[in-house]
Amino acid sequence: MEERKAEATPEATPKEFEEQSTPQLVRSIASDTSTLVRKEVELAKQEITEAVMARVKASGALAGAGVMSLYGLLFLGVAAGAALSLVLATWLAFLIVAAGFLLLAGGAAMFGLVRIKRPPLAPEETKRTVKEDVEWARAQLKR
Repeated sequence: MEERKAEATPEATPKEFEEQSTPQLVRSIASDTSTLVRKEVELAKQEITEAVMARVKASGALAGAGVMSLYGLLFLGVAAGAALSLVLATWLAFLIVAAGFLLLAGGAAMFGLVRIKRPPLAPEETKRTVKEDVEWARAQLKR
């Protein structure tokens, strides 16, 4: 029971560290380090999963919007071409409608490309916490 009390804990005071033997300190640091590594791996997995899921959802939304837009634009194009053919030559009316559709498609593609790049796939939070953990471990070893 007395040995457990002297083990290093997050709340351990410097006096408690001084009372521990070197092997106890090394065991404590090794245990803390393995816990940190496990937690960092869990955090990295979570961040990557969230980023991938965001991209999957964005891709699904883009695909669904693309299919529905295709049907809608098809009927709008026919209607617009038919309406313009009353004023212009039929071939010119449908050429104008096709050019409008190509402009809309370019805008939609740009929007999709911008959205699919968010959030970054690199686990930024994990990188930051690993750096903090390395600094903490160095500080523990200097004691």
